[in-house]
Amino acid sequence: MTHPSRRHLAEDLARRLAPYPVEVVVDPEPDGPPRTLRTASAAWAAVGPGCTHHLVLQDDAVVPPGFLEHAFRAVQARPDGAVALHSDWGSRNGAAVRMAALLGARWVRAVCDYVPTIALALPATAAKGLVDYMAAQDPDEADDVAVAHFAREVGLPVHLAVPNLAAHHDVPSVVGNNDRGRREASCYVGEPPPGWSPDPARTLDGFDCLPYFKHGEPRIVVENDRPTNNWSPVPLEAAVDRFGVDLPALRGRYARDVADPQPWLADLAARVPADQLWSLWVTACLMGLARTRMEPFRSLWESWGRPVEPVLRERVLATLALGGMFPRVTHPEVERLGTAPARLAALGLAAGDAWGRD
Repeated sequence: MTHPSRRHLAEDLARRLAPYPVEVVVDPEPDGPPRTLRTASAAWAAVGPGCTHHLVLQDDAVVPPGFLEHAFRAVQARPDGAVALHSDWGSRNGAAVRMAALLGARWVRAVCDYVPTIALALPATAAKGLVDYMAAQDPDEADDVAVAHFAREVGLPVHLAVPNLAAHHDVPSVVGNNDRGRREASCYVGEPPPGWSPDPARTLDGFDCLPYFKHGEPRIVVENDRPTNNWSPVPLEAAVDRFGVDLPALRGRYARDVADPQPWLADLAARVPADQLWSLWVTACLMGLARTRMEPFRSLWESWGRPVEPVLRERVLATLALGGMFPRVTHPEVERLGTAPARLAALGLAAGDAWGRD
């Protein structure tokens, strides 16, 4: 799906998906108010005759070589639900994908405030139902929010692929999202690691909280109601006891980790606000605590996660900083810091992993 001003992106994406046929669906009202719902509705309506599933890619999707083969395998593994192949690095779903990657999972159920629609596949019957549903919505509703509401209403499960199989181009938004900064994937590494398989048995589910870092604030995303997949981010101090620790203990361990900084850490501390370094470290620490001390994370980590593919671990820790510090620290500023933010996150993760044993 595309807008005429970005049709070149869609056509380039279609060429990279050759030899498979791709239909480019253009905004039916390009001079109208900037809205995603009308183009999304047209794209979801373009289900081919006899198709079992329908995949919609937005024009700014980035895909690796062999993308459609990977997507086909993912849909075959999850034939009865929505399959999201992208998760934004600053979103709740991005946090879920990070946690899943650090456990060795291949899927994680969505933590929905919206469903990522950069690269999304639905059963054909669900796609047709979604078109009817969208027709009855406020035209200003965002398409990703509409998909989330539809999935809740009809009981359609939504799963996120781990790692992400699609990323997001850093191009200007046509619907006014530029103030959100870059909206790249939380765990995209190009082609999946060798031997990757979308095994549905390796699904992270059954959790009711997640460490979450957004807008420079460390938080915990807490499930309010499972049947409706309703979640809310809460302040760190309101839910940190779920991880078996308290803030003074976390502060003390952080002070130990940064007490005698190596040159890279001293340089990082000179260039980044102190509260952002703490926020990054503590989020990663909670991720380590979760996978070694909390269920269901602990059991799944023992079953799947030793070892996690290094490329996934590195990307997860890098995007934790890139997605979480914005806008306190801009994306270009974080990138200029090189690997140092990910190294600090690795210290936090290691502290969580070893909590009580060192």
